[in-house]
Amino acid sequence: MKEKNLVEKVEEIYENLNSPNKKDRKKAMKIMRKAKVSRSKLKKGYIGVIKIEENGNASGEKSKIENFVYKLKKGDYHVSDGGEKLWWNGKHPFLIQPTWKLSPLDLRKKPEEKNETQGQKLVLATMKKDLITKKGTGNSIIWIVLLIVAAVIGYSLIKGGA
Repeated sequence: MKEKNLVEKVEEIYENLNSPNKKDRKKAMKIMRKAKVSRSKLKKGYIGVIKIEENGNASGEKSKIENFVYKLKKGDYHVSDGGEKLWWNGKHPFLIQPTWKLSPLDLRKKPEEKNETQGQKLVLATMKKDLITKKGTGNSIIWIVLLIVAAVIGYSLIKGGA
């Protein structure tokens, strides 16, 4: 197959843009809406994740990356060092994550089996951190204040007010 020169390529683009038939025009592919991260979320550490499930379905969601680990909505933890990050039109970062793997796909490198045990310690540490819940101290202070107020009111009612 002969490769087209620059003049032929420009003519083909011009014909596509000016064709009267809209069916002949090629549409640009868009990123999934749920995987599209706005600038404010991008500053907070979020990234779009296009997840591929075992049955071949693809869906998108936003996840926050903390210490190289991010959690999907189903509760799966995955790890990324940032080298797998791709950009959609230079604006929206996203990862392509198979749900059965620990790390996302890296399309820039040759497909070879990568050591999946590399990020397991990070994932386990994040899972343990998520299990530990901090006890709220604000509620206990409110209850103590309410008990003191009730005691003062009760004491004044018993003694006769003055």
